[in-house]
Amino acid sequence: MKKTKKMLSFVLSMLLIVTMFPTMAFAKEEAKTWKFGELSLKAGDVLGKDTEIKNDAENREIRILSEKTNPDDKERIKTEKEAVIAAAASWNLKDLTEKAKKAPADYLLKKADSWNGSWIVTKIAETETKDAIEIQIRTYEYVAVTEIQGIPKEIPGTTALTGKAVPENADQKQITWKITDAGMTGAVLDGTNLKVTNAGTVKLLATIKDGKKTGVDFTQEFTVIVKAADYSKVTEALALIPEDMGRYTEESAAAVQKAKEAVKENLPSAEQETVNGYAAAIQTAVNALTLLGADYTEVDAVLAKVPGDLSIYTEESVEALNAVIASIDRTKTIEEQQAVAAYAEALENAIAALVRKPVPADYLGVEKRLGEIPKDLSIYTEESVKALNAAKEAIVWDLDDSRQEEVDQFAENLKAALDGLTLKLADYSAVDAALAKVSNDLSIYTEESIQPLQTAINSVESGKTILDQAEVDGWAAAIENALAGLQVRKADYSKVEEAIKKIPADLSLYTDASVKALEDAKNSVVTERPVTEQESVDGYAKKIEAAIAGLTYKDADYSKVDAAVKKIPNDLKKYTDESVKAVNDAKAAIVRGKNITEQKTVDGCAAALEKAIAGLKQKPMTAQSLPKITKGVNQSGMQGKELSFTADFEAKDLKKVLIDQKEIDAKNYVTAGKENTQVTLKAEYTKSLAEGKHTISIVSSKGQADTVFYLKKATKSPDTGDRTQVMLWVILLGVSAAAVVGAVVYRKREK
Repeated sequence: MKKTKKMLSFVLSMLLIVTMFPTMAFAKEEAKTWKFGELSLKAGDVLGKDTEIKNDAENREIRILSEKTNPDDKERIKTEKEAVIAAAASWNLKDLTEKAKKAPADYLLKKADSWNGSWIVTKIAETETKDAIEIQIRTYEYVAVTEIQGIPKEIPGTTALTGKAVPENADQKQITWKITDAGMTGAVLDGTNLKVTNAGTVKLLATIKDGKKTGVDFTQEFTVIVKAADYSKVTEALALIPEDMGRYTEESAAAVQKAKEAVKENLPSAEQETVNGYAAAIQTAVNALTLLGADYTEVDAVLAKVPGDLSIYTEESVEALNAVIASIDRTKTIEEQQAVAAYAEALENAIAALVRKPVPADYLGVEKRLGEIPKDLSIYTEESVKALNAAKEAIVWDLDDSRQEEVDQFAENLKAALDGLTLKLADYSAVDAALAKVSNDLSIYTEESIQPLQTAINSVESGKTILDQAEVDGWAAAIENALAGLQVRKADYSKVEEAIKKIPADLSLYTDASVKALEDAKNSVVTERPVTEQESVDGYAKKIEAAIAGLTYKDADYSKVDAAVKKIPNDLKKYTDESVKAVNDAKAAIVRGKNITEQKTVDGCAAALEKAIAGLKQKPMTAQSLPKITKGVNQSGMQGKELSFTADFEAKDLKKVLIDQKEIDAKNYVTAGKENTQVTLKAEYTKSLAEGKHTISIVSSKGQADTVFYLKKATKSPDTGDRTQVMLWVILLGVSAAAVVGAVVYRKREK
């Protein structure tokens, strides 16, 4: 009996497991295979393009709705996934066969037009008569774009892009255009119009969305050449412009330049008429060039040389000159400049050919200067006498009045030579010898003995001539006598006395060391030293002066200033700018290092700072004046994920970022933005923060913006594998175990 109960319990448990785990039983069972004609079909098979499953005995189709309403269950199938599930759930071949006989058009299993791919068999139909029906399953063939045609390789200018997709029955045909490289053409797209301003090459990218298949676009690149206009006429017109435009009037030359500068290079061929217009404008301006008038400056300069009195010349030579003057034509252009130059040359020749009537020249001036020559020339320098003799020898006698200027020049040369006669200098060798004996330093002698020497030296005058030789020798003798009478004097202590007078009356203001140095310098003075030791005596004065200069004032007392500085608040941001400025100005006015003589000034600085601190006024706080968080307020995030916050101040004003009132390192966040500042906490940093509520403070030079955020514990990504059957296994095994335990308990109770 007991054995029977045990066996019954085990059988019941296994029966429960089998009835609740059909999937388990199916999983262990081999996949069913159904043969339709020559094709074997089983669950999991992929039905590709043009695959057909049919029964040769009958010619009927099983049709299942995809985008139409199922007339039986009114179910709307919206997606590929839903269509497959609906087909599997309703795939009862026996029922569908009867329905197909009545309305075969309503039960076609096919892809929607936008679907691309193959059907996958999810279940083999359960039917009593496997060969009694025909099943046809087709995959929709997506017609992909293979090419875009109709785009010209060369265009004259702005052109409409009228390309078409190939083949004509392609599922997608709508083309969108994009310029990938406009080059030098200035190309832009206006809808499907390609607008260009210059010749060159444009690179285009044509795109047909989903052109290859759903989710895969078709793209094709095109290179279109914008044909350049023909500038040959412009080149020909430019070649007509003369190289030397300086030969034409300024107005006509400017017109040519304006027409030349109006030419725009590299226009497309569609602008050929405009380009031809450039050539015509240049041609017109060149034809209108007007030559400048000839330059008569040289002619006028020669005419100015014509003598005012022509009566002194022969009639024949004067008539020849007047004939040349009368032949001058003042209407010549710059191209006839050579003819104008010929006028000037003819004038020069005619003036040179004037023949004077003969008259003896006047030599009275020459004879007068010859009479002024001194009889004794030995007292003059050799050079000046030689110049006088040369002027005499250059005189040419018996010239006529046509050469009067030459005769007058002889007289002028004689006068210049007479004026240039230079007396020989006196001999200063004795004076120089006496002066060489005078010492450079006369300070060692008495003033009384120096005075005669100075007088003798000052009496010497340079530049005396040989006529003054006796006077020059007398100066030498006077200097010698004065040198013999020089007397040495005692040293001068006046600088020492002046230095001692400069010693301050009150030395108590100075440091002990500097006062002692002064006393030592004063006590080192030795009196009654000779003038030859003047340098040593002057050294006493310098030493005293240096000691006076080295007197050092005792330092001023800055204790009041230091006490006032300590009273300045650490945070001045809460006070008004004006009152803070007063404190800063008072602090900046403090000058360290003043001495005891400026103690009053130092105490004044302390008092001014105390007054400025007392005058500090707090700013009125308003919510509008403070920065605030505009994005990311009270947001929730996850540990190990980035969090972003935006504050309404410029990025340049950002100072630091606080998390829970503690400043964090800048490596833990990144910033972005300009007018507003975005702070993004890095994932590595949020991973280190605890779960729960936190505070972030974005601090700027204008204030602090705060908000809170919440962090959740990071969770592992869900496993995308299908674990439904595994979970069912676990649950059902648990139920089975419970059944077994129940049976055991029941058996014990039975005992």
